Amino acid sequence: MQKLGFLFVVMIYLTSCAAPNTVKVNYDSAEISAEAALQRELALNKILSYKKRLNTVSYPILRAATKFCSAKRSYSMGARGSSSSDYKDAWRTTANKIFGGDEYTVTWVAEQGPAAKSGLAVDDQILSINDVDFGTSNQQHNKFYAEASRITKNTAPIKSLLVKRGDQLLEMDIRLETICGYPVVLRESDAVNAYADGKRIIITKGMMRFAQQDQELALVVAHELGHNLMGHLDKKKTNHMLGTIIDLAAAANGVSTRGTFANMGSRAFSQDFEAEADYAALYYMNAAGLPLEGSANFWRQMAAEHPGSIGTSHSASHPATSERFLAISNTIAEINQKISAGLPVEPNLGKSK
Repeated sequence: MQKLGFLFVVMIYLTSCAAPNTVKVNYDSAEISAEAALQRELALNKILSYKKRLNTVSYPILRAATKFCSAKRSYSMGARGSSSSDYKDAWRTTANKIFGGDEYTVTWVAEQGPAAKSGLAVDDQILSINDVDFGTSNQQHNKFYAEASRITKNTAPIKSLLVKRGDQLLEMDIRLETICGYPVVLRESDAVNAYADGKRIIITKGMMRFAQQDQELALVVAHELGHNLMGHLDKKKTNHMLGTIIDLAAAANGVSTRGTFANMGSRAFSQDFEAEADYAALYYMNAAGLPLEGSANFWRQMAAEHPGSIGTSHSASHPATSERFLAISNTIAEINQKISAGLPVEPNLGKSK
């Protein structure tokens, strides 16, 4: 009986809600479908443009920083691509329209990279790599991608790349080049964020929009590369484990620390790790021949967007933007001094910065 009474109250409430005064417009389902298709096309083209810019900015850094990442290298032909099979449902139809078919389509080629030197161009359709066809089935796709992945671990050149360009069939041999083995990937998030996970460098769409200048984006990518090359993630895990051991020892003696020492361990030296990544990033950028002057302005832009970051620390784990600006400016001066003196332009690891 109580349930019926409750439902009666709900019905009265719903029928009493205020409604719009204007007459609702009824849209043709075909018009809605057409507009949805157009928006998907705009969205996918936007994502592809983000990836193209991210590849263009990050690749020279990964290539030039090879001397700093001897323990983690891979081999690349300096090109990226995609196919409609990488997408699902309606998005696959959209991708098929953009790529002009189901073939694996080149979407980016590095300037002066191995692929470019061999003549590969954007919009070329790759039919096979080393006689492994892209094909039409998922099994063939998987074999093709496995071969593409295999060559990144091998110094041997690509013996045969079969390419379709318009009505032409072209065959190319491509000698691979060494790059740092930390792929830079785009994450579809609007948060202004970037991070390293020890295996990759992840940049969000929000960060792509915030870092409007390529120099700013290069600083972000190089910074995250620094985290990976300096092993900061592993160090944080070690510090967390040491704190956890203390928490467990305290618990064994009847003292509940509520994970206090584990949390302290996770945060230990976090600001120093961030400063070290900033420092190393400028050396990676210099190795890539990128301009350093003005790169510190990224932190002024961050401060303008997030005024709370101007103080002593914008979080427990990051230095203040004011500190980062001055530290980057000092590092640029340090690099310029080494260049002027004819000294090796390498980070002063283990020394006070």
